[in-house]
Amino acid sequence: MSREQLVLGIDFGTSFSSAAAWVNGKLFLVPDERGEPCIPSALFIPRKGPPIVGFRALQLAVGEPQLGVRGLKRILGRSVEDPAVRLFEAQNAARVKAGPRGLILRVAQRDFAATQLAAEVFRTLKSMAEARFRLPAEKAVVTLPTAADRSAQDAVVEAARLAGIEVVQTVPEPTAAAVAYGLDRSSTEDRRLLIYDFGGGTFDVTVLRQVGTQFTPLALGGDPLLGGDDLDEALARLVGRQVWTQYRLELDKDVVRWQRVLLQSEAVKRALSGTDEIHLRIRDLFTAGPLRDLDLPVSRADANQVWQEYVERTLQVTARTMMQANMRPKDVDEVVLVGGSTYIPMVQQRVAKMMGRPGERHSDPQTAVAAGAAILAARVLRLAA
Repeated sequence: MSREQLVLGIDFGTSFSSAAAWVNGKLFLVPDERGEPCIPSALFIPRKGPPIVGFRALQLAVGEPQLGVRGLKRILGRSVEDPAVRLFEAQNAARVKAGPRGLILRVAQRDFAATQLAAEVFRTLKSMAEARFRLPAEKAVVTLPTAADRSAQDAVVEAARLAGIEVVQTVPEPTAAAVAYGLDRSSTEDRRLLIYDFGGGTFDVTVLRQVGTQFTPLALGGDPLLGGDDLDEALARLVGRQVWTQYRLELDKDVVRWQRVLLQSEAVKRALSGTDEIHLRIRDLFTAGPLRDLDLPVSRADANQVWQEYVERTLQVTARTMMQANMRPKDVDEVVLVGGSTYIPMVQQRVAKMMGRPGERHSDPQTAVAAGAAILAARVLRLAA
């Protein structure tokens, strides 16, 4: 492969980001130094020095959650009055203000443009790819949510540019996922696929026509303010109500304390996909009063109850998108589940009930979008069929 031929497929996600590339006829995911193919799209802003990205950022934010930034993608290209910004501030200690060329985040008495911080995630993925392939990674196909407007799209492209990456093409995230899913499932038949993409910050759904390895979108839908981050917050609110009932203490009145609860709620959410009950534990959450260490049982049944409204919203969007394509569930040949939130058993069950069949999944729903983008990048270079 010549030095000019490395074009990445990049999935810049709200919660996790990943990159992949088609090299010498094979698809490769780009690992970090831990060997992980996905990195948290989280940042830690030290009081001095450059921002830190990924798993290390999450680790540092446990001790100083007021210096962490999560869910940045949701506010790219937004105005300061946008509901997405209010939601972001509810989930972060960072404050947001309007700047001359977009939003500015105030963290640790330091100001950063939102696109500047997003560029740090792209820069990290770029460095990972260059370390893996020993080639410059200066071009990419980048995926976008189906509901992203022009301003949000431009902000993502600008963040990539600031990281030294030229975006040669953008593609809807569900379309990229379908390409990855169809890599080993090409068919000469005329098929209809529904891609249900429930990620960390956005929900996207696409109905596509597949003929061979070619995919044509028939209808696109989505909700830019609906994702796994909302499930984390709903779980944290559930815990907050339990603490208030038992101890008359309000968890969300202290920014640092609330950030710790949100971080642990995400871990509990993931664990509940494999167990019926788990304890949410946080040491030294309070320094005085009747409660010091938080230790509360959280059951999958209780979590399902507070998550139900969010899952139902995804199904409503899905139903509307099928209507746009003049299709009913029985007209869909295959349902493909993408995104980390599709690991949740209730999500799988509700989709199966609505569609009349269980959803299929890519071998890794969290990397499917980046993999598909890499395949599309290879087609741009005429390296793959």
